[in-house]
Amino acid sequence: MTKKLRLFKFFKKFLLRKDIHYKIKEKFSFFIRKNFKDAFKDQKHLLNKLDKIIIFDVGSHTGNTVNRYRSVFPNSKIFAFEPTEASYKKLLSEFGDDNSISISLLGLSNKKENMTFYLSESDNLNSFKKPNQRAWGFEKKETTVVETNTLDNICAINNIRNIDILKLDVQGSELDVLKGSQSFLSACKIGLIYVEWQVVPLYREHSRYYQIGQYLGQYGYELYNIYNINEARSGQLRWGDSIFINPKLREKLIFRYGKGQGSGW
Repeated sequence: MTKKLRLFKFFKKFLLRKDIHYKIKEKFSFFIRKNFKDAFKDQKHLLNKLDKIIIFDVGSHTGNTVNRYRSVFPNSKIFAFEPTEASYKKLLSEFGDDNSISISLLGLSNKKENMTFYLSESDNLNSFKKPNQRAWGFEKKETTVVETNTLDNICAINNIRNIDILKLDVQGSELDVLKGSQSFLSACKIGLIYVEWQVVPLYREHSRYYQIGQYLGQYGYELYNIYNINEARSGQLRWGDSIFINPKLREKLIFRYGKGQGSGW
């Protein structure tokens, strides 16, 4: 094959194709998503730009995600749960006058009880799970006792029938929170779940990434995407965030984008 013929075939295959503009747009879109995807914008997209929704922010810490959700969903009702008293007070100081945000000094789990809470000098690592040798800031071995309840109970008390977004950042207790949400999960009453997961556990009995996926899979939830990946110096994946969507959201995505090639379904 001559050089000119090879060049002609290249142009015909890649540059003279009828859908060249679509392909360029598609590649550009993939590049943007790969490098700049945003979990909160994706949640807005998945909920078809709904605004007046119910959000459970479990493990609110000092309010970064509360602020982000309030920005993306300005007319939402946010229930913030934070078991660390110092962080809870910061939440009250910033959001206490906002009637659209309910703040509770409470941990969510699989039962209503008083539980030992392990305190780190890095308070974002405080956990109901006992830290292992990988965790940091626990040298003083400080603990406190914190009240817990289940998501199902909280919803019954507040007459909440559906949750659009359940965000979990609970340092190893993800499965406990999900097991306390069994009624809502089985009834498909939680739209999407935005959860932090660990590959390298920091606590004993730490919920692992595959366990979270397996548990949610029992109720028809599927992994949508992963975000905020953290790697060790060795290249070992340590933790990240994921969005899981319920069967209803999945069907809506299929309706919007189809099942054909490239749709993902």
